[in-house]
Parts: sequence; structure tokens; C-alpha cells
Amino acid sequence: MSAAKTSLHRNVMLTIACLSFMLCNCEPVNIDKDDASASNPALPSDILASYNFDETIGEWYERNTCCEWSATLTDSVKRAGSGSGRIELRKGDLALSAPWSEFGLSPNKNREEWFAFSVYFPRSFVKDSLEESIVQWQALPDFAKGEKWRSPPLLFGIVNDNVVLEIRSTNKEVNIQGDYTFERLNLGKLAKEEWLDWVFHIRWAYDETGIIEVWKNGKLILSRVNKPNSYNDAMYPYFKIGLYKWGWEKNKKTVTNSRVIFIDEVKVGNENADYEKVFVGSR
Repeated sequence: MSAAKTSLHRNVMLTIACLSFMLCNCEPVNIDKDDASASNPALPSDILASYNFDETIGEWYERNTCCEWSATLTDSVKRAGSGSGRIELRKGDLALSAPWSEFGLSPNKNREEWFAFSVYFPRSFVKDSLEESIVQWQALPDFAKGEKWRSPPLLFGIVNDNVVLEIRSTNKEVNIQGDYTFERLNLGKLAKEEWLDWVFHIRWAYDETGIIEVWKNGKLILSRVNKPNSYNDAMYPYFKIGLYKWGWEKNKKTVTNSRVIFIDEVKVGNENADYEKVFVGSR
């Protein structure tokens, strides 16, 4: 599997006169503005970002969408509140030359974080052997050391109606695509026509101090402790949610020409948060 073509980064430099953007790579990222949610004074100090999709998609560091249907609000299905985000990706849709409809937070130095999100897969989300990403934690390359974009160290995806978690890691200071240890975990069959509540507790590490804990619908289903889960980079991986089906770009065999999911109640906490502070709550 190759998910190397991932979001491209733009460093944001704030000056008194203006906001200027500098490309870090030949493939720019579509960055609208900084994570407004992260600086929202209404949020508790241990919550970095929160999106409920009731009235707006929200302000994200990255917004990789191409078309009017890529990301919309709907009240047809919702996990909580008055609405959810409808994410659609059609074969042939390209945002910055890649087949994705995704929103992302910024690269950061938060070694330990909590992530919560709810996803609804409609019946039309048919079984396909061509994988797609629902959430990826991408790593910003150390460009000054000669690194380029690689597959994300952590990817939460769907393949053949199975929920999978892909983990890539290396302790090398400089690594290239494919130069890492790879592990794919099966988190179970994909349930459709219902909301799935996910919580991730992650402590990033390229050595034996890493932690990945995963809860599904309130139940702990994975505890991967004291194992590496990232690259040896200056910045820690950053959160992206939506649809990314990289195989479409290469015209690989597929049984579908479109994908639709619904997302709701996205929340990110720092090392001082915990399960109760990010989980959406009872149904």
C-alpha cells in the first residue's frame, strides 16, 4: 500500500504587515488559516480543538477539497447537536493533484494527545479492496535534512469492509518512503448505518515508549503500549480527517466511483486531557 502522496505543507509566518505563506515542498498544501478552534477562549485549557458541525465546517489549518460537494453540512444524520459534516469523494476529484476530501490540524510538538471523532458509514459505502483513509496522522518531513513526504506513521482506514490501523515507525534521523517498520492491525468488521464513536490516546515515540489506545463505542479494543509508532522527526504527527483514496490516482482496480461518509463531534485534547474529556458521551 502506498499512501505517500499525502498532504503538502505550508509554513505560516505572521508578520506585522501581512500573513505570508512559504512552500516547504513542490506539492503545496491548501491552508486557509490557523486552527481557530485551538485558540478558542471558550475551550478548556486541555482541549486543543473541537468541531461539532452544527453551523459550520469550522476553521482548519488544512482544507483539501476540490468541489462544492466535497464537504457540506447536513441534518439528515447527526451524532449529537443539530448536524454533521458530509464528506464526499468522487473518482476524478483532485485537490492539489490528489484524490482526497480532508481537513487537517497543524504539525505540532504535542507528544501526547487524545483524539475523539464519530463516523457514520451509509449502506452505499460498498465493500472495496482498494483502501481509503478516514483519519491519518501525517508526519511533516525534516526538509532541511533532505526528507520528503512519506506514508503517514498512523492511518485509520477501510479495506474490504474491515477497519484497519496502519503503523509505520523508524528511529533513523532521515528516512525515505518505504524505509520503516510496518504493521497493520484489523480493528474489526465495518458497521454501517450507525454512528461509530472512536477515541484514540496516543503518545508518539520512535522508540519503545510509544502508546496507542483505541476505544470503539465506549469499549477499549486496542492497547498497544511500549512500542514505536512514529518517525524520528522534529515535529510530531498531525491529525487529518476525511476521505483519501490514493489508489484512484493510479487507476487501480475498484468497484466504486464515489465515497460518502458523515463525521461529527471531533475533539482533540492535550496530555492533560483524558477519555471523559473528549468522548462525545452517551447515545
